[in-house]
Amino acid sequence: MINETIGAILQIIILTLIPFLVYVIKKKSTKGFLRYIGLKKSTRKANCLAILACLLFAIPILILTLISTDFKEIMFNPTSVTGKFRQMGIGLNSIFILIIVAVFKTSFAEEILFRGFIAKRLISIMGYQKGNIIQSIIFGIIHTALFAMITTNIFFLLVIFTVPSVGAYISTYLNEKVGNGSIIPSWISHGLANILSYSIVGFLI
Repeated sequence: MINETIGAILQIIILTLIPFLVYVIKKKSTKGFLRYIGLKKSTRKANCLAILACLLFAIPILILTLISTDFKEIMFNPTSVTGKFRQMGIGLNSIFILIIVAVFKTSFAEEILFRGFIAKRLISIMGYQKGNIIQSIIFGIIHTALFAMITTNIFFLLVIFTVPSVGAYISTYLNEKVGNGSIIPSWISHGLANILSYSIVGFLI
């Protein structure tokens, strides 16, 4: 539990350090950094839509885990996040770790880097549509590369590329077009999707 908490803090610091250094070099100041990465108040509409959006991201993975034996084997792999939770078994300790990993270590840290920095910078340079598409593709490729270390199943890797890519695109839309530039909506949708998929695959299936 302590190790995961420390790991989450370190990951947040590391992924925040990249935009922070860029901001300080560019602005010669730390003032306004949180707004720069979108850590500011969102809108109620964006936050509510983010709750609904999390289902779009989690449900395809859950359905495939239920209907496909090959997919299930990959999701149950001991080296995957869900596989590790299956080995731990359900309990207060594992639930606490799940929340730390799902909400902070992965979703919060990744939203700061990808939606708070990469998406915003690409959009400012290339325009909303091109910038959003490119950051979503980058996000999908990184997730695919991580799972490629576990499996060479092309169908699975295609799903792992598509779901995060679509999720990244929709999340950026909620942030930039509905949420006043805040990354809170994407954090909500990403975090809830992680909680659903990690807990259901890790403890219930």
